[in-house]
Amino acid sequence: MFKNFKENLKRKKELNNLEAKKDLDKELVTNLNTQTNSKKAPTLKQVKYLPSVIKSNQWILIQVLIFVAIVGIVVLGFRGYYYITDEVPKVGGEYTEGLVGSPVYINPIFALANDVDADISKLVFSGLYKYNKNQELEADLITNHGLSEDEKTYTFYLREDAAWHDGEPIVADDVVFTFKIIQDSDFRSPLEPSLRGAEVSKIDDYTFNVVLEEPFAPFLSSLTFGILPEHLWFEIVATNARLAELNVKPIGSGPYKFSSLVKDKNGNIKSYQLERFEDYYGNKPYIEKVNFNFYNDVVSLVDGARNKRVSGIAFTPTDLREDLEKNKSLESYNLRLPQYTAVFFNQNIDLLEDDDVRKALAWGFDRQGLVDSVLNGEGEIIYTPILPGYLGYNPEVEKYGYDLEMAKKILDDADWVLLEGDEVRHKDDIELAFTLTTVDQPEYVQAAEILVEEWQKLNIRIELDIVEAAEMQTNIIKPREYEALLFGEIIGTDPDPYPFWHSSQAKHPGLNLAVFFDKKVDQLLEEARKVSDEEERRLKYLHFQNILAEELPAIFLYTPVYTYDIDKEIKGIEDQYVVVPSDRLVGLLDWYIKTDRIW
Repeated sequence: MFKNFKENLKRKKELNNLEAKKDLDKELVTNLNTQTNSKKAPTLKQVKYLPSVIKSNQWILIQVLIFVAIVGIVVLGFRGYYYITDEVPKVGGEYTEGLVGSPVYINPIFALANDVDADISKLVFSGLYKYNKNQELEADLITNHGLSEDEKTYTFYLREDAAWHDGEPIVADDVVFTFKIIQDSDFRSPLEPSLRGAEVSKIDDYTFNVVLEEPFAPFLSSLTFGILPEHLWFEIVATNARLAELNVKPIGSGPYKFSSLVKDKNGNIKSYQLERFEDYYGNKPYIEKVNFNFYNDVVSLVDGARNKRVSGIAFTPTDLREDLEKNKSLESYNLRLPQYTAVFFNQNIDLLEDDDVRKALAWGFDRQGLVDSVLNGEGEIIYTPILPGYLGYNPEVEKYGYDLEMAKKILDDADWVLLEGDEVRHKDDIELAFTLTTVDQPEYVQAAEILVEEWQKLNIRIELDIVEAAEMQTNIIKPREYEALLFGEIIGTDPDPYPFWHSSQAKHPGLNLAVFFDKKVDQLLEEARKVSDEEERRLKYLHFQNILAEELPAIFLYTPVYTYDIDKEIKGIEDQYVVVPSDRLVGLLDWYIKTDRIW
């Protein structure tokens, strides 16, 4: 039958008569139908003749069905591929962060004084220890350590696979050299107090020890600063140390190394680039290049983020957060800092030595309202300098709520009277008035203004003194030239309150901003830092906090949340606890942009 079918097709091609062709078409269809009715499937050889007998609209339908089938197979294939494979980070991409300020000394022995320097140094240099994302102290350049029975001598063992960015190995000489120049007063390193009285000695190329004058429980937590390469720094004398090119083009041993920088015509560094150090001894980062762009102020920085000139902002002030939230490509992350903000009362000021005045002030404002207004609720109310989650924190410490009537009664009972027609209370010939000083930063200024407004309801006259940040340390804090000071202190991961509350720290460079003296507190703090038993330390810190709550040399306000914003294309970022803001970059080793899939 199909033999006749083939012969008729051949005859059709040879015929010129249109009517004859139509007759043959009818015959072809009849033959095809006959074949179909016979329920015998056409052979592959016969299938090639189907286009000649299928109508055009039928052929379009067949093509659509074939296309749909192919797409379905592809989609199912991709779904199956994603189902049986996992997405993983891979090396590649660049991250650009915006910072306010400019680098000066990218050198760990100087960097503590400048946030920008500290940020970059964190990536370029390695220390003996480091804090991980969970704020746990862990070994970095060392493998382990030993401690003598008297708890004064530490023996450290360096890892032998670590190298400087120029390829030279890291040895004990580098560590000893770094310790010595930090301790050398001619270098004027802000790290000097942390190593005062510590004797460091080399044992061999990868072993050294440190002998302390007395046991000091938090000692290891002070060894997170970066180590310098002796072979590059040993010829640089102290008088020239701050002029050395290595301060801006450093050689370190961290996960990133210096690549390039760009200066403006005035010599100011406007951008700075690091690149991945391929021979880094630890887990290598995924992001290949990290860039820093520098801005003169926060408004310019936020504008840079809004216009996508940077991928992240190191810090987002509360007052500009609403403006930044308009950029839908950014994601906000919170860092919890071991930092508190407080009002410190200078105990050398007669008026503020009055216990009743300080207690009235403690009852005379709304802490939660302050946090809501100043931090948009992104902070935690505190009543003690040892923060929640830290060794010795006392949740049962005496608390002062918001009670204006209580505050007024305390002042009335203490003979701080308000005479008819007066606006300010007096005791004898003394007016109840003082000055509240703070630094010119939006958070502190707003908090100070709220406190002044609240305390004036107690008929206290308060003047607000706002000081430029550049002058704060030199002109105000160092000479203790203030009556009441609203300021923040970063306490570190170990809660040791000695540097902030022992009477020996009441003068510069100590951090006892209240100029507070109490024999029992001094004894507790001296003893607590000498014992390694955590329970014993905890009990001493509980006692210390109870004394502080009773004496009220300061009113503790809140611990803030440090918020920063990063482009959503950057993955692997987590909210975390940090010691200082630069520790946010510890997590950068886990950040990634590029991805791959594995079976």
